[in-house]
Amino acid sequence: MSAISVKTIRQRVEAQLVATAGLTKSRFSPELFGFDARLLMHGAFAVGAPFTEANPTTQRQRRTEGVLANSRIEVRLAGNHRADAQMSDFDTFLDLEATVITAVEAISRTDLHVVFETATREVSTGFEFLLSTISFRIIHRLALE
Repeated sequence: MSAISVKTIRQRVEAQLVATAGLTKSRFSPELFGFDARLLMHGAFAVGAPFTEANPTTQRQRRTEGVLANSRIEVRLAGNHRADAQMSDFDTFLDLEATVITAVEAISRTDLHVVFETATREVSTGFEFLLSTISFRIIHRLALE
């Protein structure tokens, strides 16, 4: 497994969602995504990388090889939530969420391993959108030089 940067992983997830799932990349960072419902649309997403840590196994850290690491990648996703079709919109949103999970799981495993962890859902402050945060643990070698 060759070393790969967290930036490259985040960009690879983003590109995969645009190419295979047909979603729309948001111009907002994942931390700001969803705060203003007027700026959302169905199928919009943002990809973040909130933390990276060394894998808990005992290992030597060789600069030339990198260190085995776990990075969390989070996909923030928005979907419609109409007052007159709440349950059908929720079901449609669950399908959209499943599309995101399968698209990320389909990323090439040559230099990383993808593990689905959680999907948490909430309603936007204006009750116009459903928001989901889908978390993946990416096991990879982090470059040290």
